[in-house]
Amino acid sequence: MSQNRYYSKKDYKGDYSAFGTAAVFIVIGILSLVFQRYSIAFIGLASWGYWFFIPAFFTLIGAISHVDSDRRMRNNVANAVQNRGDSAVKLEVLAEETGIKPKNVLRVLVDLRNANQVKYRYDTESGEIMLGETIKYEKAPEFTEPISQKQLDVIYPSGEVNFCPYCGHKASVGMQFCENCGSKLS
Repeated sequence: MSQNRYYSKKDYKGDYSAFGTAAVFIVIGILSLVFQRYSIAFIGLASWGYWFFIPAFFTLIGAISHVDSDRRMRNNVANAVQNRGDSAVKLEVLAEETGIKPKNVLRVLVDLRNANQVKYRYDTESGEIMLGETIKYEKAPEFTEPISQKQLDVIYPSGEVNFCPYCGHKASVGMQFCENCGSKLS
């Protein structure tokens, strides 16, 4: 692989919270117009609230741009996975094929798997993505939330952890990588 790889500069968002922010700005703008029409004096909103339409507009434009970018990333990864069939692939190779940063490929893969559009698991020894294979997520009973490596070292000083500290999936003895999220376990 070359050192001068080109990856998309956009990050995968995977959420639509910007639309909620834009909606709040629009509601404040509308309230200001209503207060202005009926001469309601509430914190002076009638005189300045209509300015919230400006950030609402730009927030909506940004949200639409992110939705389109996310859709393109999902399509690129889904097509790359489909073209490979049932095989093993390294994350870096998949990222290079799609032109998407590896961290974003991981997020897209999780979203596609949750939507039942792709099937994959991680090889527990090499960390490769095993396409076409399914995994049943089994949460370890002792897992509560993602914990830092420092906390993990304090709680389990011997290093013998029987779950993934990132996603909580049960891990077998000797696993190098989590088969659910691909995190390095040892």
